[in-house]
Amino acid sequence: MRTHLRLGRLLGVPIGINGGVLLVSVLLAISLAQVSLPSIAPRHPTSAYWFGAVLGVVGFLVSLVGHELGHSYIAQRNGVRVAEITLWLFGGVAKLEGDADEPGAEFRIAAAGPAMSMVIAVLAGLSAWEIDQLDGSRVLLGLLVWLSAINVILAVSNLLPAFPLDGGRMLRAFLWRRSGRKRRATRTAAMIGQVLAVVILIAAVVLFFPMGDRWSGAWILALGLFLFVAARTQWRDAADRPEVLEHPVGELRRELPAPLSPRASVAELEAVLRTNPRAVFVPVLDERGAVGALVTRDAVARIPPANRASVPIRSLAEPLVALPRVHPAESVQDVVGRLGRGRSWWALVVDGAGVEGVLCSEDVDDVLDVAFA
Repeated sequence: MRTHLRLGRLLGVPIGINGGVLLVSVLLAISLAQVSLPSIAPRHPTSAYWFGAVLGVVGFLVSLVGHELGHSYIAQRNGVRVAEITLWLFGGVAKLEGDADEPGAEFRIAAAGPAMSMVIAVLAGLSAWEIDQLDGSRVLLGLLVWLSAINVILAVSNLLPAFPLDGGRMLRAFLWRRSGRKRRATRTAAMIGQVLAVVILIAAVVLFFPMGDRWSGAWILALGLFLFVAARTQWRDAADRPEVLEHPVGELRRELPAPLSPRASVAELEAVLRTNPRAVFVPVLDERGAVGALVTRDAVARIPPANRASVPIRSLAEPLVALPRVHPAESVQDVVGRLGRGRSWWALVVDGAGVEGVLCSEDVDDVLDVAFA
């Protein structure tokens, strides 16, 4: 059941807003109109402060959407689909359909949000400077200064290495690249996230409540509790998964035989398959001398034995685009989540250097059957 209001779509991604944002928006407007703007730009009509407060709330929500759109855009560029963006009590969240298949993509996706917040902060700061030079509205100037500061805070706070914040995901990507194990990296990042959450909780109790700033203390206390629960959940999920689920699928790939010319006969293909009993595909070169297609073992059976010496394999070749692709560093869990378990499929194992081999669902299922036996 949907728990938020759908606002529309940006970059093809649905945007929604949770009811908790309305409460935050009202409290933020009151704070801007009665505290922040009067202190930045004193001696203005109350109506000017309230008008500026409404603009500030809109700018704040746009900033949250911009932060999540940064994640979404880079995620889509790295082959990760985005289900939706939702604004809720503690900010915004871009719901990704699956994880990045390698550490570099994970790092780029996580870093894109804070980077977008810093871009918004710079634009708001430059606009404030321009208004100051033109001796424009002090209320608008104060609003832009506040919006710039809010986006700096949004970027910096998200860079804390507390999983599942952006900084925690960047830390996980770094640890993942170093160890080659996403599960181990997740557990380490989630443990650090729990420690930082406890530090935040202690700071809320020790620093803010004794000073009488109960509102800030309560808000930071709630944020610390949320971070602790989220990090704890991620830590448990990673701990409950068998280690084999984090194995890179490159370890399970089947090597491809040496490629054949498209003019080679089916009889030559048959000879290659006899010397490579585990091979299911044989690569076929294109006009440029690169691997451009594959011929399956099953295709040989469709040609009568008497004709195999005269039929060229190009008539049986299937283009590479016909098969799904996986990265050799992608985990077994991520691939199974994307391509499925219990049904037959083949996927090309591809990295930046080209096709490394093929991945068979049968081989993956055998490994999972042993792990969950």
